[in-house]
Amino acid sequence: MEFGNISEIIAAIASVVMALSVIIAARQLKSSRDNWVAENKRLKKQAAIDASRIYIDNKRPETDLMLQFVNNACHLNSKIIQDIEKFYIPQLPVALLDDVRGCVEFYDRDAVGELGERDGAIIGLTSKHIIQMRWLMIDYLNTLEATLMFWWQGTANEKLMEHEFSFLRSESDSSRPVRHLVEAFGENNFPAINAFLKAGAQRTAPEPDFH
Repeated sequence: MEFGNISEIIAAIASVVMALSVIIAARQLKSSRDNWVAENKRLKKQAAIDASRIYIDNKRPETDLMLQFVNNACHLNSKIIQDIEKFYIPQLPVALLDDVRGCVEFYDRDAVGELGERDGAIIGLTSKHIIQMRWLMIDYLNTLEATLMFWWQGTANEKLMEHEFSFLRSESDSSRPVRHLVEAFGENNFPAINAFLKAGAQRTAPEPDFH
């Protein structure tokens, strides 16, 4: 066998080996990528579950009473929540008396006895009551902001998050208090909540703007 033929055979074998190596490497790369995509999806689903747990674990009976108060107050006078945000003591109609009592009794049962009514208005409302109610509002907004931050940053499965918190985008009484609270306390202070509310039916979370 001539030397030239041997060289050609060796070159051909080398080409085949290289081609096989490229194919194997490509398959390994695809397998690694598929594994990464699958793991990323799993982590995002888990993040959505963790985010929902943050919201659920921090939800208390007095939180629901506070949201009920906000909803009822805004039906009567939208400035009531703005006054509380500024630590003002608003003039509250007697229709809100049960809501106010429900909010403050979890922290100070004696304070419930201080509240009463006269001429269709609540009397006995003090700065202590306002601070307690304002704290409930801030605590709820902070919890919701921390929860929706997972969505805003894109670290949780967005469809799962949007399904779980779809009530915030509805026009029902369950969403109205949150919108009023964010408006009263400042949209810029709660960017994740604000972005979620404004995104509406969009399926992709916007990129955070830190500028």
